[in-house]
Amino acid sequence: MQWGFCAFEERLVMEIRLFLFMCSLLPISLGLDPSPPFLFGTASSSYQYEGAYSSDGKGLSNWDVFSHIAGSIDDGSNGDVAVDQYHRYQEDIDLMEAIKVNSYRFSISWARILPQGRFGEVNMAGINYYNRLIDALLLKGIQPFVTLFHFDIPQELEDRYGAWLSPQSQEDFQFFADICFKSFGDRVKYWVTFNEPNYLIPIAYREGTFPPCRCSGKFGNCSGGDSEKEPFVVAHNMILSHASAVDLYRNKYQNEQGGKIGIVLHCDSFEPLSNSTADKLATERAQSFSINWILDPILFGKYPKEMEIILGTLLPKFSSNDKVKLRRGLDFIGINHYASYYVRDCISSVCGHGRGVSRTEGLYEQTALKNGVPIGELTPFEWLNVHPQGMKKMLMYLKDRYNNTPMFIVENGYATLSDPNVTEKEYLNDHKRIEFMSGHLDNVMAAIREGADVRGYFVWSLLDNFEWIYGFSVRFGLYHVDFATLKRTPKLSATPFSVAVLSNELDLDLSPLPTGFLFGTASSSYQYEGAYNSDGKGMSNWDNFTHGTGRYVIYGGKNGDIANDHYHRYLEDIDLMEALGVNSYRLSISWARILPKGRFGEANHAGIDFYNRLIDVLILKGIQPFVTLSHYDSPQELEDRYGSWLSPQSQEDFAFYADLCFKTFGDRVKYWVTFNEPNFQVPLGYRSGIYPPCRCSGPLALAQCSEGDSEKEPFVAAHNVILAHAAAVDIYRTKYQTEQKGSIGIVLQHEWYEPLSNSTADKLAAERARSFTFNWFLDPIILGKYPTEMENLVGSLLPKFSSKEKEKLKKGLDFIGVNYYTAFYVQDCMYSTCQTGQGNSRTEGLYIQSGAKNGVPIGEPTKFSWFNIYPDGMEKALTYVRDRYNNTPMFITENGYAQEDDPNSTFEEHLNDSKRIKYMMDHIEAMVAAIRNGADVRGYLAWSLLDSFEWIYGYTIRYGFHHVDFATLKRTPRLSATWYKQLLVKYKEMTRQEKLLQNT
Repeated sequence: MQWGFCAFEERLVMEIRLFLFMCSLLPISLGLDPSPPFLFGTASSSYQYEGAYSSDGKGLSNWDVFSHIAGSIDDGSNGDVAVDQYHRYQEDIDLMEAIKVNSYRFSISWARILPQGRFGEVNMAGINYYNRLIDALLLKGIQPFVTLFHFDIPQELEDRYGAWLSPQSQEDFQFFADICFKSFGDRVKYWVTFNEPNYLIPIAYREGTFPPCRCSGKFGNCSGGDSEKEPFVVAHNMILSHASAVDLYRNKYQNEQGGKIGIVLHCDSFEPLSNSTADKLATERAQSFSINWILDPILFGKYPKEMEIILGTLLPKFSSNDKVKLRRGLDFIGINHYASYYVRDCISSVCGHGRGVSRTEGLYEQTALKNGVPIGELTPFEWLNVHPQGMKKMLMYLKDRYNNTPMFIVENGYATLSDPNVTEKEYLNDHKRIEFMSGHLDNVMAAIREGADVRGYFVWSLLDNFEWIYGFSVRFGLYHVDFATLKRTPKLSATPFSVAVLSNELDLDLSPLPTGFLFGTASSSYQYEGAYNSDGKGMSNWDNFTHGTGRYVIYGGKNGDIANDHYHRYLEDIDLMEALGVNSYRLSISWARILPKGRFGEANHAGIDFYNRLIDVLILKGIQPFVTLSHYDSPQELEDRYGSWLSPQSQEDFAFYADLCFKTFGDRVKYWVTFNEPNFQVPLGYRSGIYPPCRCSGPLALAQCSEGDSEKEPFVAAHNVILAHAAAVDIYRTKYQTEQKGSIGIVLQHEWYEPLSNSTADKLAAERARSFTFNWFLDPIILGKYPTEMENLVGSLLPKFSSKEKEKLKKGLDFIGVNYYTAFYVQDCMYSTCQTGQGNSRTEGLYIQSGAKNGVPIGEPTKFSWFNIYPDGMEKALTYVRDRYNNTPMFITENGYAQEDDPNSTFEEHLNDSKRIKYMMDHIEAMVAAIRNGADVRGYLAWSLLDSFEWIYGYTIRYGFHHVDFATLKRTPRLSATWYKQLLVKYKEMTRQEKLLQNT
């Protein structure tokens, strides 16, 4: 990474917005049809959230009674208060607004509306509460997504007739639904009849762990029940209750209110344990005895054939009248997905104990293990594992079986244990939740691409809450809740969820990218490696500078002696790259580690061995090394002997060093860069003097230099760098390229320059700015001479190329590396009087640059005068290179966002780098636009994998996808790491689909 020198004393105060993607966390693109709008929301339920269990006329529910029975709830708690949303709904809606959701799924407490069911009066206080809640949601642009039954029912109905065991429940449910449709349907456009009846029924009427706690025999120890028969009676009544509510809605309300109605099922994904026919049939039975048990009657008018064959007369029959009602079906299927399992047959094989193995459960055994290997990452809970691919498989199954009925993911989330030994800070840093949601959103995206009609995604849950029999011992929330004070605090996951929400608006179309496009991260040896005097390494110019007279120039008096210790931690860092999914890593070789004294000493084999190990491990992980020979650092020996780049001897030394690298590593390295940003390094080292060798003079000096010539030396140093590049390219072309089949180029900083006005003078000044920076190096290498603008102004100060040198220059390069960060306006200083500033002297090009025009910034400003956020400049810069240099292949070799290391920012704020995500999304979008318009861009390497030593700024500025604690060197992924990972997943999925199409 490079740094401007006009304002190196400025400090950036970051505004970290906890706003809301996943998955552009996220954010990631979901490839969604904008009409109707995709719903991104959070989910809840009345008993788990509301509290106020006996307030304002509410009746007792089955869960009010159950949770007050000793031993029912693991931690002895109850939902009397829960998270008190009944009183705090306004605060919670503000939290929803902050994360930018457009929908909120909640349930209505039946006992709050009808304390005694149809046997008593309507509780208007309850009606008024839900009216206030719905109105407040709509005021914030949040669509209510309302469930009528989410496990809780008036206890009165249980006491009167056994609730769902009786057909009377159908009448009661229809009565309740009618009141809700009538009271709220003018504003509610999404209705759910039941939440997870296929989950509730077995645990309430077979195992007996949920109310009404009915079971028998081997299934549990309950005071009443019949585990073999009652689950099917209850399911039958719930299915017909759904049908009654749908029939009522279709007949009385739907035409006028314009809403939709559906049901929500618990949808685990099942895979056969083996390829045997028996296990495949068992897998279909598992689906039939769970999801299809409820959906088949609603959509097909009958129970699944697998159930009919096994259960026979245990399955109730639908009357002709029932079948007529069932034809009203549903408008959508709601899906709650948390886990995946392998399934083993128990008809032809002997199975152990467990869910599913009995005849009335389907005669299958489910397990998360196959030959001891888990289907996905396991968690402390048997009902939760991390297998995101199961999401797609389950969606595709439902698509195919149910004629692609519209679907909503109405619950998906990650649970953590409430551990008294875990600090609040650790709870907030919930990367596992981010990874879980991101992976599952990715698979939703993949299913949509393959035709699944998925219209929404709701994360479980907005807040930590009362989690049924687990009480408050399990946490699912995007917001941490202190259950003693009920204070809500955003977790890290709150922001990537917002990025996923925004992905609809910030969609990235990567389809124009060419085959084999490189996505990676970038680094440099001095900024990353550390180990400055280990294993025979010599002193570099930056070792000398940060330890010597230039030490005061570095913020905080720091140096790169340790940096982020990549020399010793490269394996850990490669694991981070692999986790991101990059296919390339740009690194630089420390010249002083390979040749401590240049060509005046022996090669250091310990240094060579390090780079061999690094390169080999990268390739083993499928990551292509993209290697820079000189990234600002060179052996101090060469500076001491002959003044380094001021002497033509530097060309010989660089060629010697390049030859050694090509010979040693070129069999595996396919991308070579000779120099990184010489158009930046040379002015800072030989004009302003703030980089080593700190040479400057007169009014152009920005440091107290002991010697130098700011008018002349930059052109001498640049000339030697250009010829050193030519010498290295000549060696590579002549000796190595044919056999090694690599390519070689150079990397330039490419700020974009816009004329301050439409005057001819300012337009010419903008071109001069490019000529005195970017073209200064590329014109000689590609066109064989310095830019005309430089020749006209600088004249005899520009060295001449000999005929032999011109021959070498004809070897050119294979690609241009572009480091793009920012842009400026440019004003002419040839015909106008300018204030002092970069560029306004004759040897700089007679222009002055500015970040604003008539007080209006060129892009979003930052506190750094050298860093304006102007993504359009990326497209313009690439298009300029395309046109000027005959569309020579290009790579974006650096692009990234600076974040100040503000001691007043919390660790969580450092990780919540939504501005970095937005910056990189916008710049990648600009790059794609340039590619679409013909620019031959072949890769994007982000700066940077890790926070690192940022030259004269030391450790005060951070660019990494991963936060580095420089005291402990611990790496922690930021939100941007998740976003970049999901972007690359999307790209890989896109390329996979393209290959499939080509093969067909």
